Amino acid sequence: MRRVVALLLVLTVAGCGVPRESEVIEIPMSDLPAELNRQPTTTTTSTTVAEDTSAKETQQPESEVLSEPVELYYISNDRLVATTQSIVSPATISQVLAALIAGPPTGENGFGLRSALPNDLNAEIEISKGVAQINTTSEFLNGLSPIDQRLAIAQLVLTFTRRPGVGQVTFTVDGQNVAVPRGRGDLAKPGTTVSFDDYSSLIVAIAG
Repeated sequence: MRRVVALLLVLTVAGCGVPRESEVIEIPMSDLPAELNRQPTTTTTSTTVAEDTSAKETQQPESEVLSEPVELYYISNDRLVATTQSIVSPATISQVLAALIAGPPTGENGFGLRSALPNDLNAEIEISKGVAQINTTSEFLNGLSPIDQRLAIAQLVLTFTRRPGVGQVTFTVDGQNVAVPRGRGDLAKPGTTVSFDDYSSLIVAIAG
């Protein structure tokens, strides 16, 4: 009886021991819970980056250069002819004088025209109360013939009395008042103002 009990005890202990070899048991997919049987999904995320235009250079429109028509007088057969040239606006007295000294326009508009004003004319112009005082040097008039003296004075008077705010002109040489010829050929006394009307008899229109 003791031998039978001892044998049963040995069998019981052997059955409760830790097995020495492990075995992998594969479970069918159909036996898995639904939560574990889901297939992995792939999610694609796209990111749109807004274009930064603040760093781009913006094209500024080119500034428009404004000009204005200016009436300049030149000589044709010992008479005065009005021409129109464009000068950057607002045209100053200095710009008008420089344009007049530069001579007649090129091309058809200046054909047959000349100027009695020397290219190196040294003159200063001051405007006060509607009177333009033109101060020049003695070489200006001394270097011209009598007819060109009158025509040169006419060029200056006719041109500047066509400018806004100028109605009369007076001449000085080296700061001293001088007599100048009028359009009729007589002399205006030193310090006497002359106007557009004093030389209008010399103006001739160009046939169009």
